[in-house]
Amino acid sequence: MAGILRTVLFELDGTLLDTAPDLVYACNTAASEIGLQAQPLEALKPMITGGAPAMLRYTLAANGREADLEPLLQRMLNLYQENIAIHTRFFDGMEAVLDELERRGLSWGIVTNKIGRFTDPLLESLNLHQRPGCIISGDTLAQSKPHPMPLWEACRRIGSAPGECVYVGDARRDIEAGKNAGMPTLAALYGYIPEDDPAHGWGADGLLNSPGDLLAWLDGELA
Repeated sequence: MAGILRTVLFELDGTLLDTAPDLVYACNTAASEIGLQAQPLEALKPMITGGAPAMLRYTLAANGREADLEPLLQRMLNLYQENIAIHTRFFDGMEAVLDELERRGLSWGIVTNKIGRFTDPLLESLNLHQRPGCIISGDTLAQSKPHPMPLWEACRRIGSAPGECVYVGDARRDIEAGKNAGMPTLAALYGYIPEDDPAHGWGADGLLNSPGDLLAWLDGELA
């Protein structure tokens, strides 16, 4: 690990929080209202990186159906907003990781493409909104990942240079964004990674099988 690391930045969905159950509920409920068969959690998880449209397109294809995506998408998003933190939880071990980062005097923040309409109430529902050093949502700036600007803005707000940060994410665009911003990157293998785009090919500086592996990487035990 080059330089002195002061800050850890996290993607939200699939890295910091396991939001899949609530997202899948919203998708399947919206789909069922127009007569579509619900899809299994594990089948929809890899679609989450592509957002709600990708989840709905998968569901339509699995049902052999075509439909106007826009009203279905708006219904899903409304359902998600109404049920945003029913089953969402930290990934196992993540709370202990955050506690340890703070104990070590390291700052941490969130940089996500999830728009503020959902990011803010989700974090408030989990009493998490006051804890990060910064929260950058997908519509905080004109640019979103893989553009580096959201990560640079996180650095500005939290008071660390890019080389003093590491970005942890579970999608190729997260790793691309971190590289574009000039910071080390770690791929969260426990997240929502599509089978057709394995994380080993993203060029991340490290691979995390579990949240606790972040601490090992910080200690130089993982490369």
